[in-house]
Formats: sequence, structure tokens, C-alpha cells
Amino acid sequence: MAKMMRLAVRSRYRLLLLALATLFVCSLLPGITQFSISTTSLRQWTTVISGWWEQNRGSQGGSQVPLEYEEIDFSRWKDPNAAPIKKTYKPAPEPALPVRDPFPLLSQNPPPSRSLLQAPKANRPPRRHYPEQTPLFVGFTRNWPQLLQCVVSYIAAGWPAEDIYVVENTGVVYANRESKLTLQNPFYLNHTQLAMLGVNVIITPTLLTFSQLQNFYLWTALERAHPHFFWTHQDLLVLSYENETTTTGTLYDNAVSILRHLTTTTPTTPNTSSSSESKNKKKWAHHFFAYDHLTLVNRDAVLSVGGWDTHIPFYTSDCDTYLRLRWAGFAQGESDMVGLILDVGSVLADLGALFRIGGARARVADYSSSGSSGLLSSSSGRGVESSSSSSFSSGAAVQGGDEDYVESWERLVEVGERMERDKYAGGNSLRNTWQGQQRGGQGEPFYRDADGFETGVQLMIDAGRSVFAEKWGHRGCGLDGTGMTGEDAWRLEKDWDEELEGRGFEGGSW
Repeated sequence: MAKMMRLAVRSRYRLLLLALATLFVCSLLPGITQFSISTTSLRQWTTVISGWWEQNRGSQGGSQVPLEYEEIDFSRWKDPNAAPIKKTYKPAPEPALPVRDPFPLLSQNPPPSRSLLQAPKANRPPRRHYPEQTPLFVGFTRNWPQLLQCVVSYIAAGWPAEDIYVVENTGVVYANRESKLTLQNPFYLNHTQLAMLGVNVIITPTLLTFSQLQNFYLWTALERAHPHFFWTHQDLLVLSYENETTTTGTLYDNAVSILRHLTTTTPTTPNTSSSSESKNKKKWAHHFFAYDHLTLVNRDAVLSVGGWDTHIPFYTSDCDTYLRLRWAGFAQGESDMVGLILDVGSVLADLGALFRIGGARARVADYSSSGSSGLLSSSSGRGVESSSSSSFSSGAAVQGGDEDYVESWERLVEVGERMERDKYAGGNSLRNTWQGQQRGGQGEPFYRDADGFETGVQLMIDAGRSVFAEKWGHRGCGLDGTGMTGEDAWRLEKDWDEELEGRGFEGGSW
């Protein structure tokens, strides 16, 4: 039977028909005893053949019997001498107060008019897009309120919403797009609200490290034919200089001016058309705005040195990439006066204040238990006016004629600068505590323990610093001006004694 199953389907059918014909003829010849067959045996054969026919009917191209297999016996992995482990659990984490919706207007039904969700008139981008491509990638993993504040502030500062691409790097596949996560989940992102703002969303296929995300930006720019692009951190609040006499143009206008300056022979304004005959021959790779909080990238320059080293997943990956580009002869400049770029770890209670929507005031959402005073307490001794002192508790309801109030640029600057100072009040080591504000999501798809996720990231940070130290024989980023070149990677002996001074991620100038 097994040999017959290896034959082509047509050949098998011919043999079966021949067998049936033979059996039928033999049943009509009772005098030939050696070929005699009972009616019962004939029925049995017919049943067997009919069953095979039903199983293989409609098969294509010679199907075969599945190979025999056996289930994996996981008991083989068990140590026969192992004793049951006594499980001792860590203390339960302190409960976190729930985060609030930072832009209640977007949750209203019916949704607000698109005319409300745009930059103040003085900051609006030109009706006709500049000839330059200006995609802005905003990477996101945790803390939706922080991301939404960043995106809204860029739109309010004049960046065209259609040029903003939120890169959802959460590792939850399509769970956010299908609205399966909730606000208290650290990885929650609201696709609907971003679409209401006119912003694009790109979903990474899996959770990426910082270096992998940077390479994903490069790959995306290559796929979409963007020779240059901008990227930004999500924990920012940006503002254009609206009432300044010394600086003209919006943050977006000034960023385009820098791009045009780097790709032409002379500095130009965004309203000046560039000539293909006057291309700047100077090699450049990045241009930084407030270090790399906002960064302009020359795609092909970064690709020419191999992109970002994914062996260094998080911190010091920037040192590695920027140094290799510098040693390869690429310029990397910086500009400070394109606009206010504030590094913040808190969120306004109502982001409508950035769009100057009537009644929305610049107050900071207070997630502490001491919010009743109207001040968001900080270790610096200062206070930031919180949402609890607002005339409307959630930012959505307007009372007492408050709808006539329009927030001022000066007030936004004052509150934003206080938010930045508060972020660093406890020292540089506490500046990323905003990433752990959400602790919910239990039972939702792709749930991860918030503290466990952060512990895993910290272990990878240490591993990345060890890789950097091994790669360059030095602990710390201070390698510029030492005579080192890109060809020295992985070839140098350590410049410290590991037994006496610690491992690669310890000590040094980290």
C-alpha cells in the first residue's frame, strides 16, 4: 500500500479500477475456487477503497501519507536530581495613580472640527509645501500622553501634520490599531486620535531597540525615497518663537532653512528655491537641534558607515555612530535658535492649550496624591500649576465664561520651562521616570510587567556599554581627538584593568 501511495494520482486511480474490475469478475466465477471471494469480503474491500477515495478526492499533484512523528517529551529537560524550587516573590510594586486623557476634546462624540486641530495662525505651514521633503519620525514605545503632547506641539509649532510619522515600536503587532489596549497600559497608542490630527502611523514588525529603530528609520527613508529626514524624541515640548523680534520664522521654517543650507552653497530662506547646479560638496551626516532631541539626517551618509551598530542596543549607540561618522569625515553641526525644544517628563492637562482652543489653559497634569494644592510638587522646591486648580477638572468641561480665554505664548513658555527644570530636579538618573507612569494592561494582548520590562531594558543598557568598551578598548564616549579611527574597532586592548577597575559597563566616564 505504501508503494502505491508514492505513485501519481492518475496511476493510483487506474490500479484501483483494475482491482475493482478483477474482484467483480472473480465474484461471477464460482467454479474457480482459487479466485472465489465472498460477498462479505467484497463489501470490506469496497469500504476500504471508498474511504481512501473520500480522503484523497480533489488532491493535487500526488499527496503523500504524513511522516510519523512523536510529541516532544519535555520531561527530558528535567534534571532527575532537581528538587522543587521554593518560590519567593518580590514585594508588590506600589500602585500608580491612573493617567488621564491629555486631550479630552479628541474623545468627544461627535469629534471636533478639524479646523480646531491646527496651529495658531502665525505658525501655520505654507499652503504650498516647500520643495524639500521633510518627514519627521517620532519613535514611540511607552507613555501615550507624552507622545501625544510631543505630536501636538510639533503641529502647533508649524510642522505639517501630514509630514509627521509616529513609528509605533511597541511590539504589540496590531493590538493598538484594533483598539485592544487601554490607556493605563504602558504600550497603549490611539490610532484614531492620531488620524484625527492628520498624522501618519508606521508599525514596526516587532519591538526594536534604539539602534534597531534608527536603522528602521534609514530603511523606511530608503523605501520611501527620502534622501533626508528628521527624527525626534517623544518626551519633548516644542514651541516656535512667536513673540520674539530677534528670531523670525516658525520652528518648521527654520528647520527647512537648515536643510536647504546644507544642500546648497549659500544659506537660504525656505522661500528661496534651490538650484541643482549649486549643490554643497561638503560632506555632512547629521544636524542637531538641542543635541539630538530633534535631528536632521543625511540618509546615505549614515548608511555609508554601516548604519547603527545593533550590538549596542541603547545608550552609547549614539556615541558609536556619531564618532564613526566623524572619523569618516562627515560634518555634524548643531543649531540652537530654530525654536524652543524643551526636554520634559510631564504632560499638560489639556493639550488644546497648544492649539489655543478657547478655555484650555496651560496646566500640568498632576499624578501625585498631593494635587489638591494646585501645584505639582517637585524636589527642586518649585511648583508647576496643576490641573487640579483649573476651573474644569478634566480639561473638557468649560465653566464660567472660560471658553473665551485663549492661552498666551508667554504662559506656554513659562510652564514648559518649569516642566523641563522639574524633570532634572532629581538629577540626570531620574529623568526617565516618565516611562514608568503606567502600570496597567493586565489581561490585555502582549501584556508585559512594567517593572520587569524596565529591568530588561536596564540590563540591555549595561550590555551595550560593555560591547562599546570591548569594541573600542575604552569605557566612555570620550574618544574624539585621541587619534582613534573607525578601523580600530575590535582591535584594541582594554585601557583599564578589569580585575581592579570593574567590568566594561562600570566605572569609566559612563
